[in-house]
Amino acid sequence: MKRLELYYGMCEMAKAALAEYGEKYAEPLISEYALRRAFWWEGEWRGKPMSCFVTEKKAVCRVGEKMAAFYVFDTPQGVYLRPEIKLVDDWIKVAHRGDDS
Repeated sequence: MKRLELYYGMCEMAKAALAEYGEKYAEPLISEYALRRAFWWEGEWRGKPMSCFVTEKKAVCRVGEKMAAFYVFDTPQGVYLRPEIKLVDDWIKVAHRGDDS
């Protein structure tokens, strides 16, 4: 039963990501393995609201009205995003590391 619940949860997460970010951006990030560790993050970046679907290695984000792709780095201090755009080298902390991580 747990496996079925996990699968249903992953399907719902995939549907929500497709609805929020569109097939072009979210489809490449959706796999059973990636969805097991995926999460959403809401925040601000460069003065604009930001909403991200974060998987193990990549994230797709809505920054203001635009879409952007980010690399994901899982470090002992937390999970960080870095834009794929080579001209920008900002790192955004989206999850902390602790006993419950």
